[in-house]
Amino acid sequence: MNYSYFPRNDDIPESIKRVVNIFKNHENEIDSFSNDSTNEGRLSSDDVLRVVESDLEAEGFLVEKSKAKKDKIRMPVYVGNEDKARLFFEVDAWKEEAGIVIEVEAGRALDNHQFLKDVFEAAMMTDIKYLVIAVRECYRGRNDYLKIYEWLEPFYSTQRIKLDLKGLLLIGY
Repeated sequence: MNYSYFPRNDDIPESIKRVVNIFKNHENEIDSFSNDSTNEGRLSSDDVLRVVESDLEAEGFLVEKSKAKKDKIRMPVYVGNEDKARLFFEVDAWKEEAGIVIEVEAGRALDNHQFLKDVFEAAMMTDIKYLVIAVRECYRGRNDYLKIYEWLEPFYSTQRIKLDLKGLLLIGY
């Protein structure tokens, strides 16, 4: 398992380190290198979320239970000076007091540029300070974690686009 925190020159907050440790504690169960030999052996993003769910909940995260509407976590986006949100984005896990959103991705993280959508949505959400994106390291013979890192590193180092997020953690499982 690998991880990178952005901006690279900032220390990783303790609340984010605890998320890293949760994924590390389940590395043998979710490792994409060990379950990539056949299509049947691949864990979906929902499967990975189920593996880490109880540990996230023990850390105070609200975790999506299923894809049913009643089980989704909807994060508001306030537009202008309105007191009611008109737009919502769905997330996999959320810790309100720390302002952390977690998105667990599998095959489409890089193929469909889902990681960019995750970054955009987190930047739009109200009261979100940190985004954690967990992606497969091994997918279709390539390392999605490294490919996404190659996008995020210059994104943060050039500072041409400014986000109202204190930090972003990329985890490769």
